[in-house]
Amino acid sequence: MKRVLLSLIIVALVATGVFAAGKTESLSPGVTDSKIVFGYTMPMSGPVGFIGNQTLESIKAEFNRVNDDGGIHGRKLEVIAYDSGMDVSQAVANYRRLITEDKVFALLFGFGGYTRPAYPLIEQNKIPWLFPMAPPEDMMFPAREYLFSLFPTTATQVRTMAAWLESEGKFKRISVIYGDSASGKTGLDRFLLEAKNRNLNVVASEAIVETSPSAAVQIAKIRQANPDLVVIIGMTMQPAAVIIKEIRRTGMDSQIMVNMPISNSVMLSLIADDQPEGIIGCYWGEVEYSPDRGNYGTPEMQSMADALIKYYPDYAKVGSNIGGSVEHGLSVRLLTDALKKAGPDLTREKLIQTLESFKGYPTGKGSYATFSPTRREGVAGGIILEVKNGWWEPISDWIDVTLPEN
Repeated sequence: MKRVLLSLIIVALVATGVFAAGKTESLSPGVTDSKIVFGYTMPMSGPVGFIGNQTLESIKAEFNRVNDDGGIHGRKLEVIAYDSGMDVSQAVANYRRLITEDKVFALLFGFGGYTRPAYPLIEQNKIPWLFPMAPPEDMMFPAREYLFSLFPTTATQVRTMAAWLESEGKFKRISVIYGDSASGKTGLDRFLLEAKNRNLNVVASEAIVETSPSAAVQIAKIRQANPDLVVIIGMTMQPAAVIIKEIRRTGMDSQIMVNMPISNSVMLSLIADDQPEGIIGCYWGEVEYSPDRGNYGTPEMQSMADALIKYYPDYAKVGSNIGGSVEHGLSVRLLTDALKKAGPDLTREKLIQTLESFKGYPTGKGSYATFSPTRREGVAGGIILEVKNGWWEPISDWIDVTLPEN
């Protein structure tokens, strides 16, 4: 009689889903039988708000494409987004809300400077954080379990730039203007170390805050050092444009070199009236998709552009920043590929293990990403570009960079 009673209890429990395999109770927060929910916070207002808005559109375009095709193992993809402005404390508050109240499955993108103050929340809650932009080098090495960076960090870009400068051997007096942020400062530190190891002569360095309306003070000090190259690292397009305009205004006869994401179409539009010809850039793959310039990029870039235009028709207009959105959309496509590979019984741990299995994954931009338990920076290296006839043209082959030992 006891055996019969026990059997009836087990049958009832299974029927109510307590022991049912694949049900919501056995999965991670943010995953149900019908959806997977992600969290996102970036500046979507203020001087760099366009970056946050376009990155969010890239997420939604790829999610819509997948959802229209039935989702991932029958689950639709959703994103909850909050505006952080340029406020680190607001960004951290948003992350806390996404994790503890919205209970999202994973976090997407984010500004690199916000990585360090927000990461303790991520580690405490064991939540994957995918592809923040330019996280500080010491956040990537040694590898942190929940943090994945697809783009090269500022430090890796700096190593790429320094390797090219050494091979060229033409610049004898180099100055650096860097963003007054964690990313900018670690970028400066890495550049100074690379310069020392490669016999590059750095004669001056100056910092600038992200929202600065003028670079007059910094350029005045840089001019005194009489550099033949000004390297701009660790900032977004707006302050970089302010710097370039000031260099041109003062008539400095110095070459200019920038790193990603500055080396893109937005930068060229910001400095269109200030002699962009000859500016050197460093990028992590093919030059941006730009049909109005006759550059359609790789087939993967074209496919992502088609998805963006389908869901956001304004991207079809001449002058839209579709190139940057294509790039971020391809990052999200890596995620959707990983979700498919992780299988229907999705957990955060399975997503992390799946990403760690990616070796030489084609990003769609002519570069390849590799992750492992001891490597969290996907793409290591880049190519050098130069503005010719108003557009970025490659002037080097791919430059591989050896990542620090973990």
